[in-house]
Amino acid sequence: MSDEASQILAAAKRVLAGERVPQLPAGLSERAVETPWVASHFKGGERVLDIGFTMSSLDYLGLLLELRRAHRVSIDAIDIVRPERVEKRYPAEWRADVMSTSIAIGDVRTIAIERGVYDVVTCISTIEHIGFDEATHADPATAFARSTTPEGVKLHRDPHVDRDVLRRFHEALRPGGLALISVPMGKGGPTLLRDSLGLYCAQWEYEPSSWRALVGAEGFAVVEQRFARLEPDGIWRDVSSPDDLRDCTSALMPHAAGCALTALRRL
Repeated sequence: MSDEASQILAAAKRVLAGERVPQLPAGLSERAVETPWVASHFKGGERVLDIGFTMSSLDYLGLLLELRRAHRVSIDAIDIVRPERVEKRYPAEWRADVMSTSIAIGDVRTIAIERGVYDVVTCISTIEHIGFDEATHADPATAFARSTTPEGVKLHRDPHVDRDVLRRFHEALRPGGLALISVPMGKGGPTLLRDSLGLYCAQWEYEPSSWRALVGAEGFAVVEQRFARLEPDGIWRDVSSPDDLRDCTSALMPHAAGCALTALRRL
């Protein structure tokens, strides 16, 4: 695990222990905001459905495993990639725990989900990929279908993705349960990315209009919204609204320069 992931996971564990989020060093990705924020919403004993478990960042994955080991949190997951496909990405000491997690393989918009039983649905840096990413077994180097050129990337996304995903979250959650969601935010629209292998893909970058639609999903009430941007000194700092992130973009960048987080309560 990288130093970055170790630092962020350590910060999240301190939050679980009841401490304030410590000041993290400059130069970290948006996970420095997201993972401790997720930790702040757990008291112990919850039943969780996580979306995107298999390929989640190791700091966030480590938090989920810590919640299960030390805080009596039950975790189920949905992903389009089987963990066995990418087993080597997990620290050796985590592999048994990862492989023993109940993971349903499929698209969250269509897969069967147990209704009304979860206390929390977590969807961290994942919903922006739904409608773009597809799993593949053709290339042993990558778990996702990718393009070798920008021209080969599909930039169209079904305009109803967020609506359909939030409907499934509503079905899965018990009344009063929380959906914890984080997304990249900036100029908005389909955004071209280049991954660590030099291959191209796309994600949705949220802006004020698409964000309002997301947090205004039918059947939910907003508990919390948070916005942060990566400043020139490399530190993530909170800002007041999506309008403060309009100049940010994740296009062809190693990570986002603006992010948004929300906790939505199921009515």
